[in-house]
Amino acid sequence: MSHIYTSQKKDAIKVLSSLDYVYVDWNCLNRDSEKKATNAQLLNNLKKTAKNKGTLIILMHDTADVNKTYDVLKDSISYLKSQGYEFSNFYDFINL
Repeated sequence: MSHIYTSQKKDAIKVLSSLDYVYVDWNCLNRDSEKKATNAQLLNNLKKTAKNKGTLIILMHDTADVNKTYDVLKDSISYLKSQGYEFSNFYDFINL
């Protein structure tokens, strides 16, 4: 996101919070929608954007418009598990 929207995003998060909405945003991606890439490139992108992060919210797309992300999903999950990540239901980590 462009830095010019940073304050607007903060304001929006405050409003959502005041309305008892939970705001969650992705902090990791494999860049599957940007350009055609090999499975190895998609996995490498995931590794780079996951680096030095605790909890990950990963953005991946479920269409094959640019890449077939589902072809690299098994390798992505295996990699993340090898790094100690655990998979949880979305509702397990938000405070309702």
